[in-house]
Amino acid sequence: MATESDLVSFSTQVTCPDDFDQFWDGVLGGLAKIPLDADMAHDPLRSTDAARVCQVRYRSLDDLEIFGWYAVPAMGDGPFPAVLILPGYKSEPALRRDWAGKGVATLCVAVRGKLPSSAGFNPGYPGLLTHGVEDPDTYSYKGVISDCSRGVDFLLSRPEIDSERIYCCGSSQGGGLTLITTGLRHEIKAGVAGYPFLCCFPESMRMLRSYPYDELSCYARAYPDRTEQMLDTLRYFDAVNFAPRIECPMAVGIALEDEVCPPETGYAAYRLLNPERELRLFPNSGHGNAHAYPAWETAWLQQRMGTAAL
Repeated sequence: MATESDLVSFSTQVTCPDDFDQFWDGVLGGLAKIPLDADMAHDPLRSTDAARVCQVRYRSLDDLEIFGWYAVPAMGDGPFPAVLILPGYKSEPALRRDWAGKGVATLCVAVRGKLPSSAGFNPGYPGLLTHGVEDPDTYSYKGVISDCSRGVDFLLSRPEIDSERIYCCGSSQGGGLTLITTGLRHEIKAGVAGYPFLCCFPESMRMLRSYPYDELSCYARAYPDRTEQMLDTLRYFDAVNFAPRIECPMAVGIALEDEVCPPETGYAAYRLLNPERELRLFPNSGHGNAHAYPAWETAWLQQRMGTAAL
């Protein structure tokens, strides 16, 4: 179990590449040239009296079609605040209808490799964390992060969404992607990152022998001559290098007995956030199982968007 002292004393060897901003400006610039080509189909089977559910598809990097669950309040025309919900590493995106009763729309993105966004790209599990890791331009997470950014574009394209009230959240990989996407897209007004993955890759490889981080350790053992290049590539995708670029309020939840994402690494990203930040520690919880976390995440976002509780 990590202690608060362990979090504070931890330091990472991760540094930011000199061309980090140039790289990501280029990625976003390239995405802007790809037509969103969004398609939305009403799903009456999954809709309720409170939530109108749609299956969404839009275009992302490499012209891949990305799927998402889109749930909008059934009552009223908006404009509604919206929450972009980003997925974990192993789990498939859940349909979140609970926010609709609070007058909030949700978009749960199935990034490439997730069902049903896997037709054009499916590295499997394990696999995603090392796919194309030899170069930032070929690395899988360049596409994954692009898919999240295009989710923001989808929400901005919808007339029923209030473009000034777009928020973001996710846990595990979704927590890391929340930090990364919020650092790239300043249209996001606040976010919550739970048990964040994708932080401090070199230390996470050394501190744990569990998947997904062990994928990187296995790669380093199999290809020792490529390890230095792998670690250099990962600097472009490490959430600690996106955290200082986040301009909005952020909250981070960390489980001190996390056996998948070392608590110290999530804290390393947290302490680089701007002063409008909040940390919630869960001392008797492991990865993803803090019972108080979901209610805290919802309440924190509601406070930022000004909605009333049910």
